[in-house]
Amino acid sequence: MKSLILVSALALPFAWPATACDGLRQASEALNRSDEAAARAAVDPERFAGCSATEIALTRRVAALATFNRVAAAVGQGAKLESFEGDLTTASRDAGGPWQILDALGDINRERRDYEAAATYYQQALEDAANEELTPDWMAPDKDYILRLDRLASEMRLAATKPVKLAARGACKFSYRGISIRKKATPVRYVFGTAEFTPEGLQSAKDLFECLKSAKPPTITLIGHTDPVGTTEANKALSIARAEALAKYLVGAGYPGTWTVVGRGEEEPFKPDDPNAYDEAMLHQLDRRVEVDVGN
Repeated sequence: MKSLILVSALALPFAWPATACDGLRQASEALNRSDEAAARAAVDPERFAGCSATEIALTRRVAALATFNRVAAAVGQGAKLESFEGDLTTASRDAGGPWQILDALGDINRERRDYEAAATYYQQALEDAANEELTPDWMAPDKDYILRLDRLASEMRLAATKPVKLAARGACKFSYRGISIRKKATPVRYVFGTAEFTPEGLQSAKDLFECLKSAKPPTITLIGHTDPVGTTEANKALSIARAEALAKYLVGAGYPGTWTVVGRGEEEPFKPDDPNAYDEAMLHQLDRRVEVDVGN
């Protein structure tokens, strides 16, 4: 799966209109002919005369994509993605993205089970993909891949030991390139068998409040879920109690909208991208969550 996703990036259409920015023109032509060295040379400041700040940023990102395409081709031939982590990290730092590289770095960290880092990279990739100025249409992922990035970011947040913010860069959003993502799974931790927040749970609850404060949804539904340990009846009651505890916290913190609570108990276990990647304890951790539905 990972190799196929990376190689598919090689087929992304590239069509940049005529531009007065020499660096961007040269970088785009180099990308088209798979000339990474020439793409990197196009980032020379001497070639930025007359270029806008956006064009300069795009030139750097096109050069980074040339590096990405070289890595994708190698992975498609059987090379290990993690062996290119240094190249990808350097290219991303130079360009502030693009989302393809951030996604690949997320894959690397997910594979090594650094879920906190993976969550951050996937969230950054999602937000980078939504930046229509620096991620023009030819560079953007399709709807299915945007939804995939959101699912992976959510999964990694649930798996991470430490809380990871719902927004990596800037304001929290529930829509990316016009694609609405109504639900976010939050890793609010509770003391075992209770509706009392752990210190990490309180930190995640605060992050959710900041997200809602930014996004300003007029109404939310909090949907509680538990793992399958215990009776069905007890889990249903616990899921409601935990969702209610989160709702009371959000209202107390200042959330002004209307809210409802739903408890699913163990009825709807989390569906990870690759269930075989986790042991039973981690699968149960993924199950224990509260989903926030921001409505229409």
